[in-house]
Amino acid sequence: MNKIRFYNDNTGPVAEEEIKIFQKALDVFDELTEVNEITVLIHTKNNTGYLERIFEGKNINPLFKGVAVGGKYPVKIETTRTIDDSYKKSRVLMCFGLKSDEISKYEDFRSVKAILAHQWVSPDVLDWAKSRRAINIDTGIAIEGHNSPNIIVQKALIELTNSINLVTGITHPMDNELCKTFLRALKKYNYDLNPIEIFSFLTVDMNWDSDHAKKVIVLVDKLNSGRSFVGGAKTGLKNYIKSWTIN
Repeated sequence: MNKIRFYNDNTGPVAEEEIKIFQKALDVFDELTEVNEITVLIHTKNNTGYLERIFEGKNINPLFKGVAVGGKYPVKIETTRTIDDSYKKSRVLMCFGLKSDEISKYEDFRSVKAILAHQWVSPDVLDWAKSRRAINIDTGIAIEGHNSPNIIVQKALIELTNSINLVTGITHPMDNELCKTFLRALKKYNYDLNPIEIFSFLTVDMNWDSDHAKKVIVLVDKLNSGRSFVGGAKTGLKNYIKSWTIN
């Protein structure tokens, strides 16, 4: 099942927006029959003022162990240090104050069936929202996604995807070499390697785990900054460009 994703474009400590996204989490919990927990994800236990606003000043400490809210909804607060991907749980994940690169990590959690992101400062969640075409809770409309990479870059990424083991990404030496060769070819012949576009294409269109896609982006960033890396073919690169142009 594809994950359900919502976000809000909030900025600042606005109680109405905090309550609104929590209510949306309750609605999503009602819709998904297979989930058994609403996980409220925060950075640390020391910053919970916004949660106290949601629960109208009530003692929220029991929520760190998990309690039923309203006699119906099992809610538990987790921090980014305590959360794990226990397959015994199936959860709606509500992220408070996390940025896009942090939220992306939980895309790979099998236990997470829905992600709702509450933004503190714009545009903290928008890269994640665009890469996953998340729905704005105020409008009910999916945000416009990032632009797609150039068609030749797409073909290179599709061939890479079809050639490697997606379970391990580019960790295997042969897969790593192939990725580096493809990136060298694209860079040498002046194709734009936009990291945001490539990450979105790999994770959304090619179904890569975000952690594996980030390893590709590390290589992209090196090339874009004028640096290089060890590995990957340095000759015969034009043949790859020809094959992606013809096919």
